[in-house]
Amino acid sequence: MRERDVIEVTSLSHSTIWRAMKDGRFPRPVLISPGRVGWRESAIIAWQNNPAGWRAKEAA
Repeated sequence: MRERDVIEVTSLSHSTIWRAMKDGRFPRPVLISPGRVGWRESAIIAWQNNPAGWRAKEAA
């Protein structure tokens, strides 16, 4: 998912998303190509199911 899509489905701002990622409270994006990132839809759905309890986990 692109950042604008993540913002739309979560109602979070750009700054809030990046601050939460830094704190480990929001999924990190994956590199799509040099200078371009996106989020896995499954990670955003998992976060939406339990935003207060979501914690970053090691990628499997």
